[in-house]
Amino acid sequence: MPSLSELNGHHEDMAARVVRYAERLGWRAVPVVYHEVQGGEALKLAGDDTGLYVRTLPDMVVTDGEEAVLLELKTHVTRGRHDATPELYPIVAATVLYRALGVRTLYVYEDPVAGISGAWWAHAVFLEVPVSRIFVGAQRQDWALHLARIRRWQSMGLVPANVEVAVVRTRGSGDPFVVVPEEYLRTLLPWHYVLEELMRREVAR
Repeated sequence: MPSLSELNGHHEDMAARVVRYAERLGWRAVPVVYHEVQGGEALKLAGDDTGLYVRTLPDMVVTDGEEAVLLELKTHVTRGRHDATPELYPIVAATVLYRALGVRTLYVYEDPVAGISGAWWAHAVFLEVPVSRIFVGAQRQDWALHLARIRRWQSMGLVPANVEVAVVRTRGSGDPFVVVPEEYLRTLLPWHYVLEELMRREVAR
């Protein structure tokens, strides 16, 4: 398992490269993450829906002054299998915002160990982006609350009822996450190609 400094170091490096690439295409990148706001640390223990929503906001928003897209940056540096394991809550929140308001959130992903680079829309998870399983960390005292949330989302059509949900002891925080198979990730175009196509298309409108 990679060290926290290794994970954080790659994430920060990736964020810097995404910002530089966006600026090279004439777009500005503005941070969104809650912990960059004064007093944001107070939200760390808030486990209600509002606290979870704010804690899982995307990393940044990129804009050309007319159009804007939220970007959530994800890295994976674990040896062994190279599935992506993004958290479930922000995916559901992004899907609701897209369906109700048209807010777009793009996941930008890298696994340098496996040589995988790609991007996908948050609202396409479970539809165009396959999910093999959802995990809920059994080490969390409130795991039943998270499981109840997922069942509610299934009843609302936000999470497919046929996707397996497993409550097991997981690594890390234990927050619910989805598993996007490595086989799918290897079919994706590198994220910088996706960003370039997206940004040039928006400017051409």
